Amino acid sequence: MKGTGALLTLLALAAFPAHAAEPCMRATHALTAGAVPRTRDFVATACGETNPTTAVRYDRALRAATLARAIQPGEVIATIPASIMAGISPGDKLFVQVHVGPVVVQREVEALQPANPGQKLFVRAADGTVMSALYSGDAG
Repeated sequence: MKGTGALLTLLALAAFPAHAAEPCMRATHALTAGAVPRTRDFVATACGETNPTTAVRYDRALRAATLARAIQPGEVIATIPASIMAGISPGDKLFVQVHVGPVVVQREVEALQPANPGQKLFVRAADGTVMSALYSGDAG
């Protein structure tokens, strides 16, 4: 929206084995290989006597970490740093808000790529329009 003064805002790795004394993560539900891990997909847990290996790899095409293999519910894996897990993933439903003076226009969109707060990503509206938006990290 060049020249209108509008602000477009989107609402909404090395592989090291873990050691028994370090925290691990337990999957809250089944995840498919190639999925983008999100913080809400896992809960912290003790590693116990096992030494789980990492379950992620970097996907250059997505510019994000993805799961290297399928993960079963309750499976314990090595901790994935929160900094490489996406706040939103492709397919997530979000809202784009455009502010022009006192007017606010909101539109539902679908994320086309993973992103964390402060990052730009492409989104698609219901009419097929693809646009770039900044993911603010806001829940609303």
